[in-house]
Amino acid sequence: MTARGTGRGRRLGLTREKVIAAAVAMIDRDGPDAFSLRKLATELDIENMSLYSHVPNKGALLDGVAEALLAGIAFPEREGGTWQERIRAHAAAFRAAAKQHPKAFPLVLTRPTQSPAALEAIRSTLSCFDELRLDPEEMVHALRGYTAFVVGSIMRDLGYAIYLGAMDSDQVQQRTEAIAASGDPLLTATAPYLADSDDDAEFQYGLELLISGLAAKVGVPYDDGRGRQLP
Repeated sequence: MTARGTGRGRRLGLTREKVIAAAVAMIDRDGPDAFSLRKLATELDIENMSLYSHVPNKGALLDGVAEALLAGIAFPEREGGTWQERIRAHAAAFRAAAKQHPKAFPLVLTRPTQSPAALEAIRSTLSCFDELRLDPEEMVHALRGYTAFVVGSIMRDLGYAIYLGAMDSDQVQQRTEAIAASGDPLLTATAPYLADSDDDAEFQYGLELLISGLAAKVGVPYDDGRGRQLP
């Protein structure tokens, strides 16, 4: 077996960045539950112990995967557009990254990290609210409310949260009938919409609800993103 810190991986020019990139590709392909350091070493055609020159353990490697995915998101610049436009762009960038890495991205949402990439994601979110002149505590409340909505929506998109909608027309019909059979007037009226789902439309609706609510709270006009300002 190759000695720790030496061997084929180093001779082949293996780096921490290459190890993490290979881990991202494996998790994207096979999912996090199937991932192991042994399988990664086989994928890289190196001895198992060669990996420990670059990461101390599996947990650290998964943290590195989360950091790499976060670092790859192009969040909007502070100077680009209004605060409402920046929030929309920020949410779109975050959600696009999740769709690009549907199996690996839950690591970003579930692993605690204090990496520079994580702090930059927080800073970029806070900067969306900066011009509202909220006090620091209110700004953090806004940050956490926004994050809860975006993370919850993405987890649902990726199949990690409760999902009432069905997948095809037959399932929609069956689900509609099952909900309506409750006899509750409110459930019966909403059954066709509870049984079906448009993730993009619902994400957009929820995001605009958050933006318009924040605008109303601080007493500034709401721009609906289509060139219309509402008081």
